[in-house]
Amino acid sequence: MIATAVYKVVNFNSTRISMRRLHVFLFCIVFVSRPGVATPDDVRTTPNDALNRVQQDHSDESPILVAQGDLDQLIDCKGGGACPISAALIASQGLRVMAGLAVDPHPHRTALRVFRDKPELLLGRISNDRFVNLMAYLCDDFQEMPTAISVLSAPNSPHSALEPKWSETEGPDLSVKHGEMKVLAYTVTTADGTVRGRHFVLLKENNEGKLSFLNPASPLKQRFFLVEYGGVPTATKQRVFFVVPDGLDKSNQTYELNTIFTVRFLADDADESPDDASRVEAIKAKIDLLADQLRSSGELTSPIAWRRGGAEFGLPGVDLPVEVGGGGYSASEAIELFRHAGRINLNLRDVIGGAHGRPLTKSSTALSQDVLRKLAAGEAYVAVAITEPTAGTDMKAMKSNAVRYEAGFKLTGRKLWNARLRQATHVVLYTLAADRNDGERSAFLIPIDHPGLKVVDRYAHGLTGNSFGGLEFNDMFVSRDHLLGEDGDGGEIFNEHFQYWRLMQAAAAIGCGEAALDQMAERIETRDAFGAPIGRFTHLQQPLGEYLTKLRMAMSLAREAAQMIDNGDYDGATPLVNGLKAEGVEIALSACDAAMRAHGAMGYSRETDLGDRVRDLMGLRIADGTTDVMRMTVVSEKYGSDLWKMAVYGVRDTKASSTKDEQQPASVE
Repeated sequence: MIATAVYKVVNFNSTRISMRRLHVFLFCIVFVSRPGVATPDDVRTTPNDALNRVQQDHSDESPILVAQGDLDQLIDCKGGGACPISAALIASQGLRVMAGLAVDPHPHRTALRVFRDKPELLLGRISNDRFVNLMAYLCDDFQEMPTAISVLSAPNSPHSALEPKWSETEGPDLSVKHGEMKVLAYTVTTADGTVRGRHFVLLKENNEGKLSFLNPASPLKQRFFLVEYGGVPTATKQRVFFVVPDGLDKSNQTYELNTIFTVRFLADDADESPDDASRVEAIKAKIDLLADQLRSSGELTSPIAWRRGGAEFGLPGVDLPVEVGGGGYSASEAIELFRHAGRINLNLRDVIGGAHGRPLTKSSTALSQDVLRKLAAGEAYVAVAITEPTAGTDMKAMKSNAVRYEAGFKLTGRKLWNARLRQATHVVLYTLAADRNDGERSAFLIPIDHPGLKVVDRYAHGLTGNSFGGLEFNDMFVSRDHLLGEDGDGGEIFNEHFQYWRLMQAAAAIGCGEAALDQMAERIETRDAFGAPIGRFTHLQQPLGEYLTKLRMAMSLAREAAQMIDNGDYDGATPLVNGLKAEGVEIALSACDAAMRAHGAMGYSRETDLGDRVRDLMGLRIADGTTDVMRMTVVSEKYGSDLWKMAVYGVRDTKASSTKDEQQPASVE
């Protein structure tokens, strides 16, 4: 079995969903079909029969095929891209036939709708992500037919460095099946070694290595390829080449298979429960679809728009308890979602789950439970205020205080370098505990418009999806219901929450760096200088290998730490998380910097998002615990507190206290 992973899942607007457990490597979501609509069990048509019918029914009076030439003039002449768009439109017609649905009578109008809703396609250079999103968009019209899309890449493909690759000894699965459509993308290279780009075709039949396919460039003709393999003795099917039979191709070009996109219909098993991986993949797919929508509306980095839109599929509550309407996702599941969000934009580090509202689970008050429910429903957003003008890493220097007053507390103090305050509905505010035992702290849940609470604006260079500033409050009264836990529990609440939060931020940073490397790989393959692609300069290839490996190692460490947190071992996870928060962010920053430099002047322009990625990661290296301080805590955990005391107090045998809070600095948040 070739290992694949579902990349996107369609039918975004379905209201009733259930998920089916498939092979351990194949994750998908299943939607309940409406009465009267053909179910996947009815799908008996092969891709050959379906595409033959589309070809036969096409005519000048009924043009149901959109050929590549119909779109060429619409696409940026430097980018190409008409071919994959045409392939997707034709594939959707074939899938309609498979499902027993009527074909789209006006696919050219559909093409114009695609360009309206996805204007980025007009730029050409269709990446794997964009092609899958396009297919998901088109399949969303299938009247709730359950459909999943998977991607499998060549081991040497630069187009999808982090996606599943086919076995180098078994080769890719090029079989054809009922209810399944495969789109093949192959790289075209001229005799002099110039890579012209990728071409997309639809697989119809495979007769012992002779492939019949539909070519969007000439969709009414019958086309064939012979399959040949290349590699080394230990990897004989590492590379797959397509050869035109009988020497009919006079272009002297090389066609090498790069990517296989598979769209399949799935049976509806509403009673089956999803496994952890399948529901994570389902959420990822919906994140991608929502990202496309918000990018088009100019709201991609708006946490409010994300929480409002994401509430339709449970995004704001994925890691909140089921009892308050959350999804109950584990830390091991959540890091995969944060990583995926970071690939899109680092500002999306704030849109997954309850974020800084998770500490509210430590309280059973009516206020906390109400806010938790609103969080899960996308109606609330919680900020956190810890740092002060003179208290960042040194939390012992905190001056904000609580004084018991009648049935509650009066709070006085100033907070600074806090994010989200203008977007938040509530804030978790930390002060010294009213009882002041050994510098203990308390945490309060405060509505952002609470009488006596003033928001002060400051401005940051990056992570601009949220505001930046501070709070001022003087003798501000809050009731006992605003206190999280008991007076003095703030330190424990902080420690537990920020181990989780730092881990998630590191995962988002990893995803941010990975996506930058994907852009870099595409750039050095397609950018010509001195008559050939700049990828031939091996010094540009070296960062890809170095940072991809380091990011993968960081993600392995993140998964280990997440498992510890899921097991309740926060103490064991602490040095892993702190080290990961330091090194994961720094590796991602270096990866983005390398990608930006590989793009030259374009990398520093608004033509790419690489400058934003670098700037945002520079903010994250400070937020939630700076790199230098996180490294110090790792040393303290491994080699004992004496070195910490020596660094902080300047003496070897100090009698100064060293609490856990001192080793869990707040820094900027």
